[in-house]
Parts: sequence; structure tokens; C-alpha cells
Amino acid sequence: MCSFFSNRARLRLVSRLGSLRYGAARRTIPHAAHRTPHAHRTHAARRTHAHRTPPPSPALKPLPAYCQPRSCLAFVRGPVSLISETHSHSRNSFPKLIPETVPKMKKYLLTAAFAATLLLSARAMSPDDRAAYLHWMQQSLPDVPAWTAWQQTTATLPPDFDALPRSNLLPDPLRFLDGRPVPDDTPAAATAGWAERRAEILALFEKYVTGTFPPKPQITRVEILDENTAAGCTTRNVRIHFGPDGKGSVRVRLVIPDVGTATAPNQATAPNAAAPSGKLPALICPNLPGWSQLLVRRGYISVGYAGNDRMDDAAPLRELYPDYDFATLPRRAWLAQVVLDYMETVPQIDMRRVAIFGYSRDGKMASIAAALDTRISALIAGSTGVGGLLPWRFSGERGGGEGIESTTRMFPDWFAPQFRFFSGREDRLPVDANLIIALIAPRAVLSEWGNNDQVANGWAIEQAHASAQKVYDHLNAPAGRLGLLHVPGFHGSNDTGACVDWLDYQFDRTSKKWTNDWVFPWSFEKWLAQTAEKIPPAGSPALATPRAAIQWMLGDAPPVLPPSTDAVMPMRRGPAPSVLDVAQGRAANPGQLAPDVPAWVIAAGGQEYGWLAPEKNQVSSRRIRFGENITGDLYYPAGTSAGKKLPAVIWLHGYHYPLGYMWVYRRDLHPILALTRAGYAVLAYDQTGFGTRYTEAAPFHDRHPRWSRLGKMVEDVRAAVDTLAKNELIDADSISLFGYTLGGAVGLHAAALDERIAGVVSISGFTPMRTDTAGRGASGATRHSHLYGILPRLGLYAGNEKDIPYDYDDLIAQIAPRPVLIVQPRRDRDAHPDDVRDAIARARRAYEKSNAPASLALQEPDDYGRLTTATQDAAIEWMQENINHE
Repeated sequence: MCSFFSNRARLRLVSRLGSLRYGAARRTIPHAAHRTPHAHRTHAARRTHAHRTPPPSPALKPLPAYCQPRSCLAFVRGPVSLISETHSHSRNSFPKLIPETVPKMKKYLLTAAFAATLLLSARAMSPDDRAAYLHWMQQSLPDVPAWTAWQQTTATLPPDFDALPRSNLLPDPLRFLDGRPVPDDTPAAATAGWAERRAEILALFEKYVTGTFPPKPQITRVEILDENTAAGCTTRNVRIHFGPDGKGSVRVRLVIPDVGTATAPNQATAPNAAAPSGKLPALICPNLPGWSQLLVRRGYISVGYAGNDRMDDAAPLRELYPDYDFATLPRRAWLAQVVLDYMETVPQIDMRRVAIFGYSRDGKMASIAAALDTRISALIAGSTGVGGLLPWRFSGERGGGEGIESTTRMFPDWFAPQFRFFSGREDRLPVDANLIIALIAPRAVLSEWGNNDQVANGWAIEQAHASAQKVYDHLNAPAGRLGLLHVPGFHGSNDTGACVDWLDYQFDRTSKKWTNDWVFPWSFEKWLAQTAEKIPPAGSPALATPRAAIQWMLGDAPPVLPPSTDAVMPMRRGPAPSVLDVAQGRAANPGQLAPDVPAWVIAAGGQEYGWLAPEKNQVSSRRIRFGENITGDLYYPAGTSAGKKLPAVIWLHGYHYPLGYMWVYRRDLHPILALTRAGYAVLAYDQTGFGTRYTEAAPFHDRHPRWSRLGKMVEDVRAAVDTLAKNELIDADSISLFGYTLGGAVGLHAAALDERIAGVVSISGFTPMRTDTAGRGASGATRHSHLYGILPRLGLYAGNEKDIPYDYDDLIAQIAPRPVLIVQPRRDRDAHPDDVRDAIARARRAYEKSNAPASLALQEPDDYGRLTTATQDAAIEWMQENINHE
């Protein structure tokens, strides 16, 4: 067997697949979506869970049979090749992915597994290391009884993270796990190379995310339950029997318009609206009614099947296939293959034009189904959240929404239990949402989400879209196969008519073009071409001092007029209603043209938003305007006596695209409430490009090409300080900043340039830029220029990070002797904690020089980059002791 490979090839395979001692390699995809967060626990329990005594780690046992190397290859179904039925590249000519049995590929994969079990990476974690990591999880993460029971029963250890590549950037769809590029020398090489990479991606999904899938079963019998014809269409309910002894079954409802009378697009402008045979396209939904009322009017066949929470015919499959561990959402997705087999027998269905739709958790399922079965020629994925078309890497606590930890805690059956091991270790996960889209290539995919959808994150969805586009280009797919659709509103917003418009475009049923409306269309390369920016020459005054370098890096801000003293708000009588008034229904928000996101979150309530009792009932608020028409909310302890001056804190949120300064899928008390409970007045507002201000991102650099969004964020902090200093409730000498991730970086920049700021708390706010080079796994310093587009001039130093004219130690030194607390979790995947520690040591010299060494502090919780109750309370306690608080 091994003679098929050279020694070099074997070593490459070992690097590529890593240690296969953990789990079975699998062949599929991700997870499902959400509704309003739930699962309640008392505030006391929430405060103490992080300190419980963990259960003892089970003794190491031999891995079960399904985890052995051969089983992890049993269902890698050979390579696939892209073979088009026609040489035409029109949109309705969807290439088919035809499985082939190629012994060479199976021998290749088998040798990879064999070599990987014998030749472990030099960096491999020992079993003791992995057991210690498990112990940390048991001690630090909220308990999930179902997961704990699985872990104790199977004695499964976390994967060998050190054997997996580390990257906070999305995995490259055109690069194998071992780093090799997918060849594209010739069309044949490109096709074969992608087939090999696709098989690897499927296996990795099965291994880490979905669980293993059984082979597609044969249909044994179709039982017609009822059928009737009315209003120009036929409705048929059937039960399809399949699998071992015909014990599996799924209910399906077809609503078929009469082909001769069905309303369809204008044949004069869309001559290919129906196939010559008169067949119609079909849309599959994971519920029996589907979109039938809309679809029959648009000339589509509705196909609904029992594959969601309300009616789940996939539930018995776990017992029917006991040798496979596919989880709930992957099981429902796998079931769609049986539905497609039946659809092939329905003469009215045009199988070249079959789409599938799912929203929220059903959108996750539909995404998996489309990746599994290539007969699905188009996917409409509505607000899937993570596990669908939203990347795990850009979500979770850092992204202000759901992530691996919250998903596997709240819905532990949605994905394979071993997936929870990647909570906080998303940088080691070898797959992500962009690879789900890549698996569907060259077929069509539409990503839909709400602008303020608490489950979505438009910026991250667009990142996945852009990454997957490389595969479509690699396969020479026709332009326009990937679509974006964002709609107003929160989770549940869904424009079904627009979705069918997109399908009409994909299926050549309309002459109207589809245009993607990007919310975050940033391109560093385009910006550089537009501005022709260059690094100032040596000796330039722009870089003469750290302060000058900071100001140069933030960009050339346009002039700012001082606030007018005689401005009058038209038609305004009295103060604007507070966010609490609006949230609690005591007052409307006059003139509101967009969602009041904070009020909606507060009104929604619930444990996952952190707006918890009793603290939420002990706070008052005022709505204020400052700076360039920015709306903020000032929260303060209820019952504050007249004339009392409160210390103030400006809450600077992180990369929370849909909700801005609010939060979701974080059960700890919201920082605003934690701070007001401690006696502070807290000003909170959405930073530019986030929450209610998401529309500011797209045109920003067209309007201000030589400024930066980080510069605008710093300016907004300065304007907030201006306003707070004049407020009768605030002690102007005690205005400090409290920032998380992006907010932590903003706070340090703002305090370095504004001496009125009394102190700063920066939590997971930075890693030193000069040492954050490409390849170290934390995204690189250019994340701020190339990825997020908030500090373009930093990108001029790509590849020469050592020459960056200032770093975070310089920022902190500029703040001295004012108090600064840096909170850097030791397991933070977005930073290099040792480098942060070194930066603090360098900055401390400035504090020692100012005779204030105790004013600079570093806290390093044994955690990943999240803001837990324990971390938050420790930071607030430090503030009370160090920043002008009586």
C-alpha cells in the first residue's frame, strides 16, 4: 500500500491530515440557526458557574472502533469531476458533480490516514496536554449535561490543536490543509485539483462538525397519502419509505401548478422560462407548506418535507443508522437526498432547476443539504447564523453574536459533540462558512440577512462570499452565481419575493439583472490605487514623534466646527424620549426612520442579551446627541439625587455589526449594567459602521479617502467627552473609557491624544503590531487595513511590520501617568499574550518615569478572548480603586 507514495508525499499527507487519533474524518458540513435566545439560569448561578469544581477527567480509554483510521475513510465517496451536460455557459446550464469510483483516490486517502497514525507531528499535543485542556473546559465553560455525558461515555479528548494550522483568517478554499495550492495549470488540472480539495473539505466537516453520514439509501416504497386539484394546481401528500427494511420514512408535499396555466415570466423577455417539455422549476423547503402560495403564482413547484423542529422525520435516523454519528441538522440535510430521488420521478419537475431554501436553523440545514447533493442547483440561505453562511471565526463573543460555545451549549444536538472542543479555538478549525459555499460551487448561492439581525453579521457574511468567489473563478463559473440580499429589520426579516426574483435570474426566467448591494465593499488595493498613498520619507515631521505618528496613521481628518450654541431642533418640544422609555412602551420615538436597536434589545430582554434583573430595574437613562449627529444613551443609577456628580464611563463596543453597543448570546451581565451597578454613569453609542450606523462604512473612504474609520472613532470619543464634560450629571474630571476588542484599541488611541480622559480599561484590545506578522495565526497587523478597513495607512507596512512608526507600548506611554488597565486573556486567539506582556513592560518605563508605576496594570485571566462576569468584575474593581472614584 505505502509503495504508492514517496516518503516526501507521506510526510506531506501527515502534515495535511494531522493526527487521526481523534474522531472520525467526515464528509459534510455545518449547523443550524436560531430564534430568540432562551435557556434561563439564575443570576447567582450565572455568577458562580465559572468557579465550580470541575468533574474529574475520565481515565484515558482505547478509542472506540468508529474513531480508528480506516473508519474515517469509509465514506469519503471518491473524487468528483465537473462534467457539464452542455458546453454552453448560460446560467441555466448547471454542471453536474458526478461521483466516480477511483481506486487511486481511495488508496491515496487510506495511505494518508495510515501515515498520519504512525508519524505524528513534532508539535503534537500529548494525551496529558489534551486531558489538561479538557479539564480547563470543564472548569471554565458553562456545563452542558448532554455534552458532559457524551464526553464521559466516550472518553474523547480534544483534538491535537497543535497539529492543525492556526489562522484567524478564513481558510483558503484553494489550498489544501497541508498548504499546497490547488493546481490550475490546465483546465483538467484545475478540475481534478478541486475535486481532491472538495473531498478533503467534506471529510474535514464530517470529522469536526457534522458527524459521519451513511451512504444515500434506496427508496423502497412511495405511499400516496392524498391528492387533490383546485385553483389551477395539484396538491399531493406522500410518505417515502427508504433505508434498512424500509424503516425510514419522510413526508413530502408537492404543490404543482398546471403547466399550461401557471403564471410565469414573460416568454418574450425570458424565452427559457420553461423547458421545452413544459417542466417547471422547484423550490424545496424543510416544512410541508413551504412557499406554496407564492411559488404557484410565480410558476414554481413547491416541495416541502418534514425536516424541521415542528415536524422532524429525520429524528429516527440516528437509531436507524447506529454506526454513523451525524447530528440533528446534518441528518435533516441528509434526508433531502431522499426527497430529491423522489422528485426525479415527478414528470413536471425540471431537475436542472431545483433550489432549496431555509431560514435561521433551517438555513444551516439547507446549506449542508446543498453542499451534500449536487442536484440542488441553487441555495437560498436566509439568516443562517453560524453553521451556515456566517463564519465561526468572525462570530462568538468577539463578534457580538452566536458562536461555537453558545451554539453547542444552547443546542447541543445540532452538531457533532466534538465540535464544542473548538470553543475559543476557532483559529484551529480547518473549515468555515466560506468552505460551505465553496462546496456548492459552481452552483448558485444567495445569502440573505437583516441589517440589524442579531443572528447575522453582514460584514462576516460578505467576507465568506468574497472568499468562496475564488472557487467559482477557479471553475470558470458564469458570473453572478453568488448573490447577496440584505433587508431591513432584525432576525426574521425575509423578502421572499426578492428571493424568487433572484431564482428567476439564476434559472434564466427573467431578463432583469441581479446586482449585489455590498454593505461593506472595502478593498485596500482599490483604496491604495485611488490615493497613491506612500510612507512619509525618513525625517518627516509626520513621524517625528509617537504622537505625530499616531495622528498620521489615523489619517487626515476634515475640519470640525465647534458645536453651535443656537442650534434648534425643528418641531422638538422637550428632551427626546429615553431608550428605556421607548423600550418599555412609555413613549414613541418621534421621527424614527430606522430601528431603535438598543430599545428593541432591552424590550426583547432574555438571558442571552445580558440585560438582566435586578440590575435592569435599577437604571435610568437619557438620550443625548453629540458630535456629528450621533445618538447616544446615558445610563446611570436610578434614584441619583439632583446635583450629584457621577464618574462617567464611555462604553466602547467591539466588532458587533448588527447590534452595535448592545450584545447577544452572552449570558453575563451587560457591561453597561455592571458599570451602573458600581456607581458610574455610562455613555453608550454605536461606533461608525456598526449597529444603527452600519451604513456609514460603505461610503466612508469615498468621502474621506485620506482619513480612517479608526480616526473617526477616536473623534467620536473626543466629541463624547466634550458632551459629558458639560452634562450636569457628570464629574468632568472623571471620564474614563471601557473598551472590548475593537473598543479597547479605540480607547487607547483616544486616551493617547486626549488628556481629559482619566483612565482606560482595554480588554482583548490589541496585540503589538510590529510582531503581529503574517503566518503567526492572529490575522496579522494588516487585519486593520486589509480585512476590517479601519486603518488603511497601516497596510503600507505589510511585510515590513517592524517599521510601523508606533506600537501599543507607545500609545500606553502617551497616556502615562493616567491609569491604564490591560486585560489580556492567556488563551486569546486574536493576540500573542507574551508580546502583550512585553509591550506592557516597555510602557511601564514611562509610568516609572512619572512616579506612577502602579497606574499601569495587566490582568491575564486563564481564558480565551471573551468578557466573562469574573473578568468584567475584576476590571471594574480595579477602576474603582484607581480612577478618581470616591
